[in-house]
Amino acid sequence: MTRMNKRSKLLVSMLVVGVLGSIAGLGIFGAFSATTTNAGNEVRSGNVLLSDNDAGSALYFLPNAKPGDTVTRCIKVTYTGSLNANVRLYTPDNSLGPLAQYVDLIITQGTQSSSTFPNCSGFTPSAGGGVLYTGTLANFSTTRTNYATGIDTNPVSPAIGWNTNDTLVYQYQVTLNASAPATVEAQTTGTHAFTWEAVNN
Repeated sequence: MTRMNKRSKLLVSMLVVGVLGSIAGLGIFGAFSATTTNAGNEVRSGNVLLSDNDAGSALYFLPNAKPGDTVTRCIKVTYTGSLNANVRLYTPDNSLGPLAQYVDLIITQGTQSSSTFPNCSGFTPSAGGGVLYTGTLANFSTTRTNYATGIDTNPVSPAIGWNTNDTLVYQYQVTLNASAPATVEAQTTGTHAFTWEAVNN
């Protein structure tokens, strides 16, 4: 009898512990609760995009120039980036041939109602004349070699810069100087490029 009582007491004790554990468990999951969520968070970077209408063709080519010969050509540059940017013009080619010192270069920025590369028909200089550079090609190639030394060229001002869908047309007047000496006969400037670089502000 005593043994049965001990066994009964042990079973009862275990049963009580089990019931208390269940109650405790129910207490955890039965507590009052509330949540609120702010979803859809994201960080997305903007972009800087610049293009021109040259379709891969050179702006000018004078293969058999004589002193006094000149050409006028235009190119349109368009900004489609989402970030405001400043644009500067330079050439990465700073080792031109001997003829470059006798090639006069005038670069003017402006607008054009209908721009067909490299035609300049209807070109209108920006307010104040729009002239960005006047000098020799040789000088341009040695002084305007990267973004840091490039010429600021913006629709309004460097402080405001370019916005999405802004455009500018650049008129290039290229002349073999009338005083070019006979020593540069059959010489060349070498091929060279002009680069417009946009940097967000």
